[in-house]
Amino acid sequence: MGNIIFISLSCYGVLSRCWDSITRRATYVGLEGALSNPSPSWDGRFDDDLIAEILSRLPVKSLVRFRCVCKSWLALISDPNFARKHISTYTSRLNLLETVNPTRSIDFEAILKDDDRVGYTVLPEAPRLWVLGSYNGLICREEDEGGDLILWNPSTRDTYKLPEQIKTRYRQFFGFGYDSTNEDYKVIVGLETEITIFTLKTGSWKIVEQSEYVGRFFGEGCLLNEALHWLEDCRSKFPIISFDLAEEKFQELPPPNICRKEVSGRLGIGKTIGNCLFLYLYGSKRHTCQTGIAFIIWVLNEYEVNESWTRVVQIPSSSLSPCHIFDYEPILVLEDDKVLINRISNRSEWNQLVLYNPKENRQKKYRRLIHDYYIMPKLYVETLVSPKTGR
Repeated sequence: MGNIIFISLSCYGVLSRCWDSITRRATYVGLEGALSNPSPSWDGRFDDDLIAEILSRLPVKSLVRFRCVCKSWLALISDPNFARKHISTYTSRLNLLETVNPTRSIDFEAILKDDDRVGYTVLPEAPRLWVLGSYNGLICREEDEGGDLILWNPSTRDTYKLPEQIKTRYRQFFGFGYDSTNEDYKVIVGLETEITIFTLKTGSWKIVEQSEYVGRFFGEGCLLNEALHWLEDCRSKFPIISFDLAEEKFQELPPPNICRKEVSGRLGIGKTIGNCLFLYLYGSKRHTCQTGIAFIIWVLNEYEVNESWTRVVQIPSSSLSPCHIFDYEPILVLEDDKVLINRISNRSEWNQLVLYNPKENRQKKYRRLIHDYYIMPKLYVETLVSPKTGR
């Protein structure tokens, strides 16, 4: 079973507590074989494979602290192979990044459990930022508008500054994601006349050939199936434009069959908790009058199959506060078609998470967050992936 190593008293104490915690929890059944038939007389020795097995089942926050226990643990936890093992072994916690000032990480698991109290952690190293995208625990952020682009792991607090790119202040669309074909993280920025792509493997930007899609859509791309998606800024057809991160090519996805008379407000896209694309229609006029349906949400149950678009949620205007006081924007469609919505005050500088339950036609409101500017909350998972290497 590999080399037997003797560890220091401090390592022994920490690992023993981890051992006790894991053996008491039935969820860690994967350790059954490794922990079977323990020696009745504990001799203070641990197998190195068993150490890796135990530590890989602990949360990132604990592992970050345990890097200081001893040099061997620092080397193990910093190893890219251990980071991959941790992703496959530990069910990482989901968090919402609220980019208020200062930035906060919200416990998304509590929202999923429908808890009344939702905790958060202040991230002082990121006081004011814009987010270009998130994947696998890494977040591509911008220091102030038009500032440096940085890859950031908020769980480990590690960062990597991207080399300077020309004209970042004048970007029209952008996105961040992972290309498994080339095992590479990529940042895409659409400028006024060209498209630039940063690849983490090369550590540099490149310009791709001019595309007919430049100028047809704006803002952050929704990452799904290793492609970024935008809704075209066109009231007559509103197609969904996708950019494949491996082939680095655009294509169009047909939207659901929507009657044009219904399109009297805002259209947008997002991703469900089950990794399906959704499209929403926000009827601002009906919301203002407090009559009819304020939100309609369709889900694409099977990617690239137009017939799989399904209308899953309709939120009556009467269930929401008046439009002249608040604006609403869906963040995520959860299980049982619950919808996590961001409620933005039009009269003062704060926003609030709202969980809408369509079966009960009720909304649960969470803590208000004061801000001096507004950016949509971003979902991310806790991992050990390094923003410098992507491993």
